[in-house]
Amino acid sequence: MAQVLVVDDDDDIRTLVALQVRRGGHDVLDVGDPVRALALAGDRDFDLAVLDWSMPGMDGGELCQRLLMLPHLAGLPVLIVTAFTDDATRQRAIECGAASFMAKPFRLGELRERVDELVGRGSARSQP
Repeated sequence: MAQVLVVDDDDDIRTLVALQVRRGGHDVLDVGDPVRALALAGDRDFDLAVLDWSMPGMDGGELCQRLLMLPHLAGLPVLIVTAFTDDATRQRAIECGAASFMAKPFRLGELRERVDELVGRGSARSQP
């Protein structure tokens, strides 16, 4: 069972993503505020972060970068989920350290598959 951080300022989307990740057998910490999420991540370990791109106070790209700067989360797989599907946003997400990118709206099965793939990648990084 993986520990997954879900951050989205839209309550409905965050609830939907968190529910689907939980149905996949993972523990979820879901947060609506990226600044609060960063503070909570300071002393918690996660196997995956699922981040919205467009949020007030800090976008998903900046949050991704700042999470990955935390020593205990270096190498954390990050999935960006966003309605912005243009090439520039996708490129910036990759430059910020995201392992994967997913467009909204998404199929629930696709989300679960992507989460499982990335959780597997994250556990592989932590093994010697």
